[in-house]
Amino acid sequence: MERYSRHKNLYNNFEKIRSSKVLVAGAGGLGSNVLMNLSRLGIGEIHIFDSGILDMPDLNRQILYDIEDLGKKKVFVAKEKLTKINPDIEIHIHDEKIEENTILPSVDIAIDCFDNFESRKILDKKIHEINIPLIHGGVERFFGQVTDIIPGKTKSLREILGNIEDSKEIKLVVPYSVSIIASLQVNEAIKILLGDYKNALINKMLIMDLTFNSFDIIDLN
Repeated sequence: MERYSRHKNLYNNFEKIRSSKVLVAGAGGLGSNVLMNLSRLGIGEIHIFDSGILDMPDLNRQILYDIEDLGKKKVFVAKEKLTKINPDIEIHIHDEKIEENTILPSVDIAIDCFDNFESRKILDKKIHEINIPLIHGGVERFFGQVTDIIPGKTKSLREILGNIEDSKEIKLVVPYSVSIIASLQVNEAIKILLGDYKNALINKMLIMDLTFNSFDIIDLN
């Protein structure tokens, strides 16, 4: 347990973290940052869903990859690199999109690292079908947001997002916006896994605007 000696005593039940199973939806900007944090924390089992191939613009924010990985499938590269970071964790890769007919694996929680609203809404529907929590995160430019979706306790992500649709324009984003939101997502996931609902973003959304160094929490009720 020396690997975890700098953080295990910060939690009242670190063994729960070690035995948890987490689904990460998307292995891009948010996803690669989330995966890096989860693996270093010592999450027991990680399922990664992504069908994408790494290209040059990805390298501005997708921290898990480098120039030698261009043209490769993200999930395979992610598993290889995460295993080198922490060989103790069990990593399952799913080289596919999450669609209406996708059967999700048995996990304790899912983390939304998608970059489009269509995929997020499908993921939200799937997690409600199997009754597991979802940590939503989104980022663009210098802005970001995080909220926790708990079936039966909060609004669904579809209700929160409403009729918003994806833009055809290329999204602009800086790497540090992505890193911050991903870290906040992992922080929320750990709270939910350990049952710390009191301090979690349940029925609340954190809104970040780095232009003004502002972090605001709004009520979703």
